[in-house]
Amino acid sequence: MAKSEIGLDIGSTAVRAAEVVSRSQGPAVVRAGQVPVPPGAVENGEVRQPELVGEAMKELWSRGKFKSKRVSLSVGNQRVVVREVSLPWLPEKELRKSLAFQVQEFIPMSVDEAVLDYDPLGEVEQEGRRLIRILLVAAQKAMINTLIAATDAAKLEPVSIDLTPFALVRAVGQADGSLDAETAGDEAVIDVGAHVTNICVHDRGVTRFVRILPSGGRDITLAVARGLGVDDDVAERLKRGEVVEGGPNPEDVRRVVMQRAGSFIDEIRSSLEFYTAQVPGAKIGRVLVTGGGSKLAGFMELLQERIPVKVDRGRVFDHATSELGLSEEELAEAEPVLAVAVGLAMGRRS
Repeated sequence: MAKSEIGLDIGSTAVRAAEVVSRSQGPAVVRAGQVPVPPGAVENGEVRQPELVGEAMKELWSRGKFKSKRVSLSVGNQRVVVREVSLPWLPEKELRKSLAFQVQEFIPMSVDEAVLDYDPLGEVEQEGRRLIRILLVAAQKAMINTLIAATDAAKLEPVSIDLTPFALVRAVGQADGSLDAETAGDEAVIDVGAHVTNICVHDRGVTRFVRILPSGGRDITLAVARGLGVDDDVAERLKRGEVVEGGPNPEDVRRVVMQRAGSFIDEIRSSLEFYTAQVPGAKIGRVLVTGGGSKLAGFMELLQERIPVKVDRGRVFDHATSELGLSEEELAEAEPVLAVAVGLAMGRRS
């Protein structure tokens, strides 16, 4: 019998889940769904009200008919620190045991208050010393505990907690080095959420750089609300292109939207430029974009205009076949927001 895994993405506006089955011809998404969360229940990628989030997850499980309560979760917010560091080489078992003693100087929180993990990047020799380069991940324990409290409220069982950018690379990244000459270089995957944007640069599946920005689609909504003097819910509708009776001129809306989107894209570009400046010989060959915020009309075109490499949408269903029974239009609408959940489910395939 084919084994399935479930990825659960707890976002600022919705909880989303995807169930992925391993088949001989590759992974397949057999169930997926989303349920909105009340405003304020999740803010800036952090669970604030576990009980409310738990209720949304209960509804999601009831609607989605998922076959298990075992879930893989992820974190990607300002309570997570990701650093590339070099440490004295040790066998893996000893390195894990001594990690807390070695990395305090690299993270802005006490190791006693952090959950630590790492990915090995390779070995180097420096002044005759054997070192290991690692991508260090430190997440605040209190933030993790609140996340777990939400799943407890929904009677779900977390089996793993991953970094959101890692899940994104699994879901849409090209891990086989198949970029052509025109797009040679590392690949950046960008997930634009409501409150948080995750950026991950990788080379054939090996993560090289992670940055988590505390901004996203919600910032554009707020810019419309403030710039045009309308309520937040009206601003959200205007941002999506709806015509609101008695509302501002659509051209004025478009001007404010594009102005704030441009500033946001400049933040993304600066992050990518920081990476290439810090790593000798590094070059971004392609940018893939996911997330609900990326569906903003004109966003992809503006991103392509301001970032001088090929920009494309991340194609979740090129990596995992859809068995959801959706139309092409429905799949295109769902694909950007399912990347994290699908990537989490793919991460636990045996």
